[in-house]
Amino acid sequence: MFSDIVSRVLDAGLRLPSAARPGSLILTASLTLAACGTTSTPPPPPVIVDQPPVQEPVEEPKPEPVEEIEELTGLIPPHMADRDLARVAVLLPFSAENGGARAEAIRLLRAAELALFERGGGNLVLIPKDTQGTADGARDAARAAIEDGADMIIGPLFAPAVRAAGEVARQSDVPVVAFSTDTTTAGDGVYLLSFPPEIEVERIVEYAARQGVWKYAYLGSQNRYGMAVYNALQNSAADTMGHVSAEAFYTGDVEAMSRASARLAEGVFPPLRPEQADELRRRQWIPDPEAAFQAVILPEGGTRLRALGPLLISQQVDPLVVRFLGTGLWNDEDLLREPALNGGWFAGPDLDMRARFDASYEETYGSEASRIASLAYDAMALAAHLDGGELGYSREALEDPQGFQGADGLFRFGENGVIERGLAIYEVRSRGFREIEPAPLSFDQPRVDPLLIEQLQRERYAREVEAAIELGLPIPTDPFANLDDEAEEPQLRVIIGDEDAGVIEEEATEKPVDYTLFRLEMPEDYPRPGDEEIFYDEDGNPVDADGNPIELDEEVEG
Repeated sequence: MFSDIVSRVLDAGLRLPSAARPGSLILTASLTLAACGTTSTPPPPPVIVDQPPVQEPVEEPKPEPVEEIEELTGLIPPHMADRDLARVAVLLPFSAENGGARAEAIRLLRAAELALFERGGGNLVLIPKDTQGTADGARDAARAAIEDGADMIIGPLFAPAVRAAGEVARQSDVPVVAFSTDTTTAGDGVYLLSFPPEIEVERIVEYAARQGVWKYAYLGSQNRYGMAVYNALQNSAADTMGHVSAEAFYTGDVEAMSRASARLAEGVFPPLRPEQADELRRRQWIPDPEAAFQAVILPEGGTRLRALGPLLISQQVDPLVVRFLGTGLWNDEDLLREPALNGGWFAGPDLDMRARFDASYEETYGSEASRIASLAYDAMALAAHLDGGELGYSREALEDPQGFQGADGLFRFGENGVIERGLAIYEVRSRGFREIEPAPLSFDQPRVDPLLIEQLQRERYAREVEAAIELGLPIPTDPFANLDDEAEEPQLRVIIGDEDAGVIEEEATEKPVDYTLFRLEMPEDYPRPGDEEIFYDEDGNPVDADGNPIELDEEVEG
């Protein structure tokens, strides 16, 4: 019996928590001593009552307060762990199948690094990502960049990759500044930092129109670039009151270019006599109003352009009569060796600013920068400029109407994501490119509108008439003879006296109206230069300049 009691007590003690076990051990020791005593009369058997062990209250330890740690997301270089980082991913075809694309990717990355060293602060992180030269690779690279916490994506280079990366970036509201010239890829957070041919054509046509050109021709490839130039030529010519009067397309080599040149100009221009050529060389070039076209745009570069110029001359299209126009592809000093291009015009960025970038790149890397390497430099410099600003990398910041100054001069992005540049006008000379009109210093400079261009064309036509009379030549055809003259003459009057008191006197003003001051926003019914002028006889009846009576609409008379 006693052994049973001890066994139960020991079992109970093993089940107690640690705080209660000392009591159990004491209890076990007293029971053992009682068993050692002896008497003559054995005591009655004790009554054993099992009672649950008494457990002392255990005080639970209070948990220590846990400090909330802000979760850090994105790629964090170890030496920049304590900084508020801005991350810029650069998506380029580092492992593309095309060797030229791989080489260009390295040059673009170097230019971006150069901008980071020269313009970036200590908290800007450049994260290169490989697009593999494919759309799928660009999509994966964009996802990886966003997972790394990219605040802005620079690149990709090619249009399919730009579309793919843009789709991913838009979902996370991350802006993309890409290098493609395909304007269809721009918009909704995708910006094109490139040299789209459309803006170059617009600039050169605007300048040519101010020199009196209104009839244009196109001779170029039927590829995507060529068609972009052709469409821009049509739009820009129409905006400056001109038109495309001839065009010829080709697809292929020099033989195809030769056939297209013949289609464009065979038998159109008579050959110049030596004395005519000498006379044209001595005087300033003036567009021939009788010519089938006064300027021709050639959207080629390199060896193809050096072949295309002589092909036109073989068809009697002489640069002394027809001005050759180009795009940014003409910005190549190798073209200076081709006499057929001498005197041609093209629009391009500020060459002095570009020269500074080229010198810095060559000094840093020991090699020459490619033509488009400056794009990556400007993109990273833009990222450094926006870093820390109140607007950050928002669309409002990227679409700043004041624009930005880069290695290629002034630029800005429109809401559609397409770039606008401040371009200069250059003339090809045998010793180099001569700047004949500088690039604008700001976008606040007023742009010439079609009304002013028309006025300039009229003044040039007047000089042509004077020259023809002096030389005894036929008077050239007035290019404005068929303009619509339905615009109504506004009633110009000066009010003298108090109209409320009924004392009104109208006095005709003799001051001529300077029509060139009227801008595009003026009402359509304002007169244009050359509109018919209305006079009044002594009885107040409307007459023309010769005194002949004319009839006016009631609205005009009123």
